[in-house]
Amino acid sequence: YRVSGDYASWNYFQSLTLPENKNFVQNFKAKYGSDRVTSDPMEAGYTGVYLFAKAVEKAKSDDPKKYLQEIRGITLSAPSGIIGVDPDNQHLVKVVRIGQIQPDGQFTIIFSSEDPIRPIPYPDYKTQDQWHGFLDDLYFGWGRQWANPSLSGSDLV
Repeated sequence: YRVSGDYASWNYFQSLTLPENKNFVQNFKAKYGSDRVTSDPMEAGYTGVYLFAKAVEKAKSDDPKKYLQEIRGITLSAPSGIIGVDPDNQHLVKVVRIGQIQPDGQFTIIFSSEDPIRPIPYPDYKTQDQWHGFLDDLYFGWGRQWANPSLSGSDLV
């Protein structure tokens, strides 16, 4: 549900004027209809496939043990701009943007970090071990289903 004038914090908005985004939007509309719009989750899925392909190509293998090592530090010119995989934690390094919803459903970007922001997967108010303990408590405390809700009964053993 979107209301004109509200705000969103995303890495990607269809209104970006980057050449990679213009191509992405044009191809998307050609395939799915000129009235369709792209979104941050769509762009993330799209770029994820290309990051994966680049890692597999670099590893010369689709073996996860090989390509997961090769994905560290990979960069890509994506519709949202240059993105990269942090070599230390494998989270994405991306530009952060704030957009305001317009009456037509599109966003006007009112803030952009301009430079990609390095991820901080373990905020410093807990140690990395404390974060892992917290996640383990969630995982096991909820019957391991928070990671895969389709698991049940004997699948959890």
